[in-house]
Amino acid sequence: QNMKLPTERRRVYALYGHLDDAAIVDKKTGDKIVKGQVLGRMGDIHQNGGWFIPHVHFQLSLHAPKTHDMPGAVSMADRTRALIEYPDPRYVLG
Repeated sequence: QNMKLPTERRRVYALYGHLDDAAIVDKKTGDKIVKGQVLGRMGDIHQNGGWFIPHVHFQLSLHAPKTHDMPGAVSMADRTRALIEYPDPRYVLG
């Protein structure tokens, strides 16, 4: 399905999951970021859910998250709403 990001100017929240704790110790919710800024470093096996291959989860939300996490999967019944509320991160990754 070919989705489009809403065109009105609004705040977008980003989740960067499985980052190294030491690399984000000085970061806090609401910090502004600029193009090219290093946001963190990938965490080891203890910080990425037990996976041996380092990786980062990147997710967008049009709603401020209530915790440090966002839903990673939704039911088919919630799919249409989720595609709007959690835009495809490829829109900003290129």
